[in-house]
Amino acid sequence: MNRQQLKILAIDPTPANLARLALALQQEYALRFAATANEGLALAHDDPPDLILLDIMLPEIDGYETFRRIRADPVLRDIPIIIVSAFTENKAEERSLTLGAADYLLKPINIEVARLRIRNLLEREQFRRALKHQEKQLHLAASVFDHVQDGIIICDADVCIIEVNAAFSQITGFSREEVLGQNPRLLKSGLQSLEFYKLMWQVLLSEGHWHGEFWNRHKNGEVFAALTSITVVRDEPGNIHHFIGLFADITQLKNHEYALEHIAHFDPLTGIPNRLLLADRLEQAIAHTLRAGNQMAVCYLDLDGFKPVNDLYGHKVGDQLLIEVAQRIKDCLRAGDTVARVGGDEFVLLLLDFNEAKEFEVVLLRMLSRIAEAIIIQGHRLSVSASLGFTLFPHDLADAETLMFHADQAMYVAKQRGKNRCHLYEQQIECGQSLVLMPPQSR
Repeated sequence: MNRQQLKILAIDPTPANLARLALALQQEYALRFAATANEGLALAHDDPPDLILLDIMLPEIDGYETFRRIRADPVLRDIPIIIVSAFTENKAEERSLTLGAADYLLKPINIEVARLRIRNLLEREQFRRALKHQEKQLHLAASVFDHVQDGIIICDADVCIIEVNAAFSQITGFSREEVLGQNPRLLKSGLQSLEFYKLMWQVLLSEGHWHGEFWNRHKNGEVFAALTSITVVRDEPGNIHHFIGLFADITQLKNHEYALEHIAHFDPLTGIPNRLLLADRLEQAIAHTLRAGNQMAVCYLDLDGFKPVNDLYGHKVGDQLLIEVAQRIKDCLRAGDTVARVGGDEFVLLLLDFNEAKEFEVVLLRMLSRIAEAIIIQGHRLSVSASLGFTLFPHDLADAETLMFHADQAMYVAKQRGKNRCHLYEQQIECGQSLVLMPPQSR
């Protein structure tokens, strides 16, 4: 993809909010900025961009209304739009995607993930345009039909397959003879809802064309992703004569996208969430706890004696030790809890849905005892322990960043008081009036 020729228009009341993102994109794309909806619409009309980044919180006309005006404009309606918002509620994202947004980026923006999403979206958009162009060329020679790399399927007015090309068979595994007279639903994977298909048919019959992604099933049972464009062909009186579908296997692209998402949110060594995903889950956990009316523990855990093991036996043994400790911590948690690795041998835990503070003690002491059990790695018998500080929300009614800081403070107190123990943060922590918990062998 020649990204140098692609143009991005960012409509944001404070363009400085997107400064870091712009810096990451400016060498690959032509960028323009608008602070209001009217200014953005004027710029888009003057020189239509390939992609619009649209903030919800705009003066005078908000982002949602701006989105509707873009979609109502014949010149601009096909331009993909990414909503950029500081709203963390699921409803904001759902509303944006329901309107037809191509994606939703949450502020503060993860620059690398945003850059990759924008690149993938523009690549797909170029590919969609290529498919649309190919639809107009289907009347060309039969040799083009047979040799095009995209799968082509033609159905009659009753949606029975009347022709497919060689690429269709290559992608799906079904021969031409096996599918003639069949309904395309023989490719259905079951991963899309009935509502998805209802909406697809509604758009297809009302607008004459539809494009999107299917998860289809290969003849061998494997599922694959297909970027698909379907066109209705009508006769002179306006009756449906046939349907033409073009699709390409984008499974590799989707897997690459999922891999990038995993890299961005999970620790590559232990496979547990990293600091970025932890921040998101902590915000969600705070909201959940307030709704549920119970308690949550934010815990900061640091291993005791990890550095000597690492120095004596090397990083490979140290890495295996961290993997084993992460697994032991996970084994002590419930399905709704979270453990994240935030540093070399530092972990943060989110324990949800407890009614009394004493309930946390059982879980935490069991965890410390489990971590303190000997670990055999490459023939070496290793022993480490953990110092753990925690604070209880909403008793400690602080924001996410402050809760993490308080748990970290409590962890250092646990270190100072002999390690291999838990320490509960209290407002009077400096005076030593907080609860100290130790596993049985340390009491």
